[in-house]
Amino acid sequence: MTRAKNQKSARESAPKNRYCAGAKLSEHKFLRLLHGYAHGVALKELEPTTHVSGKTIRTTYRAFRLHLPEAAQQHPDRFGGAGAILESESRDELIESVKRSPRFRRHRAHHAPRMKCPIEEHILATEKLIRIICALDLRATELDEAILRALAEGIRTSRAREPLQKLVTRIPKAKVHSHPELRLYEDFRRQLLKNPMKSA
Repeated sequence: MTRAKNQKSARESAPKNRYCAGAKLSEHKFLRLLHGYAHGVALKELEPTTHVSGKTIRTTYRAFRLHLPEAAQQHPDRFGGAGAILESESRDELIESVKRSPRFRRHRAHHAPRMKCPIEEHILATEKLIRIICALDLRATELDEAILRALAEGIRTSRAREPLQKLVTRIPKAKVHSHPELRLYEDFRRQLLKNPMKSA
């Protein structure tokens, strides 16, 4: 069999995945990892339940983190309105507030305890900001710069395990979303279905 035929056969036998172009993971396993990522499941907890190697999970999680801000900005009506917030003048202040917050320190210790690179820290902090926004219901709130500054201050000063209900008291008409992890999963899944990621 020629090399060209071998390559064609390999392509035809590759698992179909509508969410990630060129992925070696099947669509089912890819969505299992996306679900774990959205729900904040640590790598060591996800590996034995998905039968996917820790290295592949780590690489896929990082790809999700890199793609998430773009996904949010492509669909400003999803992810709790995170796209509009990421395009606001308060974006940098919000991300810096996340970096300085006890919530982020706990998040980093859980998901990236050995992280030292400032670029990777920025990516992780942006992800955490989107997670916080997904956990809020801001549909009735007019998100001007004053409100976003109040949100930044609330994020920076709130304790790691403090209920988000205390954070929303700073924001007029804001509420806590009932299922933030499901919101993140479903919005990300819908976005990837129309705009698939590219395999690393």
